[in-house]
Amino acid sequence: MKRNKALMVQILLRLEENEKSQILINREDEPEMIDTLYFHVKLLGEAGYVTYDRVFADNKLKVFWARLTNKGYDYLEQVEAEQEDTSKLAEAKGLLTKGTQWTMTNIVSPIIVEYTNSLIFPSK
Repeated sequence: MKRNKALMVQILLRLEENEKSQILINREDEPEMIDTLYFHVKLLGEAGYVTYDRVFADNKLKVFWARLTNKGYDYLEQVEAEQEDTSKLAEAKGLLTKGTQWTMTNIVSPIIVEYTNSLIFPSK
């Protein structure tokens, strides 16, 4: 599986939006996305931006939860501070509040991709 930086940013934003800065993903609710989401949460965990735990049953991931760490908050604050046009971040956050399900439409949304590209390839 390839790393999707836009999805990683979306996960961090979703965590920040949540009142407890955590998410719970259940295979019943997200049967097509749980493995992809878990892969990216593990990458965010390796970077220190989230902590996570999971439950397996019948050799399948059944549920996992993740929580934003202090380093994750610091990263999002740094991104906001460095971003010249904070409206892009605001639009990305607004996009996340429109739907409750993780969908391919949300993941490849042009605003998320554009925002992520601006982080990866900032103009000089």
